[in-house]
Amino acid sequence: MKSNYKVIIIEDDVVLTQYLSNKINEIDNFEVVNTYQNPILFLADNLKFDIILLDVVMPEMNGLDAIDPILLKYPDALIIMNTIKDDQDTIFTALKRGALGFIDKQSFDVNYEEVLNTIAIGGAFMTPSIARKVVANFQDPSNSLEKLSPREKEIANGILKGFSYKLVAMECGISIDTVRIHIKNIYRKLKINSKSQLFNLINQRF
Repeated sequence: MKSNYKVIIIEDDVVLTQYLSNKINEIDNFEVVNTYQNPILFLADNLKFDIILLDVVMPEMNGLDAIDPILLKYPDALIIMNTIKDDQDTIFTALKRGALGFIDKQSFDVNYEEVLNTIAIGGAFMTPSIARKVVANFQDPSNSLEKLSPREKEIANGILKGFSYKLVAMECGISIDTVRIHIKNIYRKLKINSKSQLFNLINQRF
């Protein structure tokens, strides 16, 4: 481990930002070099750093959408998500886009030193509650596309290709109302609620 790691905090809560800064500055080898209230302000700046502590819910640009431009500008950035959003969709989107750590804010006091040291030495870190959600996702058979019927897979493929319900209905030779019924059944079987979640799941497994 090198002698000093420079940390950036991107968080819109000013009081929390100060608290995080104080906590991190108490750890040997870690120093908060700057803070920003949203990713746009950070991306407009140029500053040498090693680790980013990144919130998800922020004005102007959320943390998930910020991951790609951050890594484009700073390919070696080590990104840790620190957020109250801990649903599976948020977790997997952050990890797929390149985050190396994911902490729920309620656990920061317990885990902040461990997560920073783990990330600094080349590891990845999730707080136990987040890790449990990840494990549950892989263990849940309802997330498997094998639960879908051949017709449901056909319709899901059409949605993935960007087809409208009307076009899916024409391709499958069924009514739009029948397409809607199949979509509801697909969402129920896969335990999802939106086209974006369907896209993410199918894109991983088809």
